[in-house]
Amino acid sequence: MMEIVNTLYQIGLPTFAGIFIFLAYLRPTIRLLNRTIHRRFKITRIVRATWMVLTFLSYGQSRKELYRAACMRVEAELLHPRPERPDRWEYRHRSDFRSDLREYRKSLRHWHENIGLMTDNLMKKSDKNKMVVATCFAISEVQEEILRYFRVRLAENAKVDANPEVFMSEVHVQEAFVAPLQLLSGLLGKYDEDWPQLIEGHRATVEELDDSLGDIRSFQAFLFTCWLTWGPSIPFGTCKRWGGHNVMQLGYGDESNSIALAVRSADEPPPPRTARGGHVVLAEGLQVTGVIKTAAAVDHLHLCSAQTEVLRAGQNQLVLETSAPITAPSEAESIYYSAYIWVIVVLCGTNGRPKHGEPWKNMLTFFEHGNVADDSTYLMLKRQLAAKVRTSLESILHEHPDLILSFACAIDECGCGQPIRYPAPPGESMRELLFAESWLARLDAKGWRDRMRTALPGKARVAHAACKLPNTVSAYQRDQLRRTKSTPIDRQLPEVLVG
Repeated sequence: MMEIVNTLYQIGLPTFAGIFIFLAYLRPTIRLLNRTIHRRFKITRIVRATWMVLTFLSYGQSRKELYRAACMRVEAELLHPRPERPDRWEYRHRSDFRSDLREYRKSLRHWHENIGLMTDNLMKKSDKNKMVVATCFAISEVQEEILRYFRVRLAENAKVDANPEVFMSEVHVQEAFVAPLQLLSGLLGKYDEDWPQLIEGHRATVEELDDSLGDIRSFQAFLFTCWLTWGPSIPFGTCKRWGGHNVMQLGYGDESNSIALAVRSADEPPPPRTARGGHVVLAEGLQVTGVIKTAAAVDHLHLCSAQTEVLRAGQNQLVLETSAPITAPSEAESIYYSAYIWVIVVLCGTNGRPKHGEPWKNMLTFFEHGNVADDSTYLMLKRQLAAKVRTSLESILHEHPDLILSFACAIDECGCGQPIRYPAPPGESMRELLFAESWLARLDAKGWRDRMRTALPGKARVAHAACKLPNTVSAYQRDQLRRTKSTPIDRQLPEVLVG
């Protein structure tokens, strides 16, 4: 008996020690897989993660290579999610469920093969070492999952992970719209899709506005809250605040499905389409290759100051930084990309100056949601918006003789006194469409011409300009959170994904 115990001691102890040392060597990689793609398997996830790490040994035996392989696998699954298993309780007939279950198992096998092949190509650094997605919607719809993945890597604090907030793989987007616009974060994003908090914020906004405005107060609050619900976009200017590298908008379908696109000087996309002496659209369909990272991981040193403030304020959580020149799509271009077409008019006192020191309390934010990738549709919607704004402004001028109204800025005009980067054709800007000669004649006939101004005076012009809207929106959101005593979603704190 003692001989058996001695034999087990002599053999078993070194074996267990070897296994312990081996698992300790693989620990960072196993933990990463355990807390990301295998987190749904509560009982078997450690075994599954360990087995997957063993399959990575063909790529190299160093901890760095194994960890890199795990990152590649996670990133491939993030952008190519596994098929969804059918739910038995959603089927009336068992035969239908079994048929769909067979299809699911077949698609799951095909998915596993594709993900394995994709990881293999990424690790071997072949000519297929980029993850290809059909549209950038594949990135925007999983932004939260990508940010969680970065937080897990940050929480791990692994020595083998030099850049925990940067994808280790390159991503090639076959079709996306690139627009020289800066998307501002919407209120729904701040409240994590919590509509009751948003409605409570609207009530607080109404109470904050000037009582002397009467019925305009609720109208103004609705316009501003609705305009900010999903977040508008602002144009690139040419003043000194826009000097430096710019973060563009990369989206598909709608600006709310977009992410920030950091463009190197060598990879600058072609400007928006031109006709009639100006730029007739705001977005163009293109192909983009780059690396996904958090806004904090972007080099802010060479960014223009207007956008540095936006990124620091957390208004863009995720960024795709180009790693190759932007090219035209291989197939026929789509011409649908929707965004807010907007214009801001400011409420002023009898001296012609804004009534309040906080810019948002002076703003009437008129908007139209429309296609900004098709020139004829875009122009028609701008004309429609101008007509709608004129009707509202005439009503305000009639009912409030103590108010003076002034144009501030628009989707195609910064309003600070400097032109935007890609101006509209002559006669087609929102200001020119709004202040049409026929309308000015109508204002003259009613005696309101002096109370409808085309620009704000002095410093007020800069304070209400489009390039200052990121600051205005951030200040408003902070005030609203304070008034409603709610807590914003803080996506900067590290958290570990389990269960």
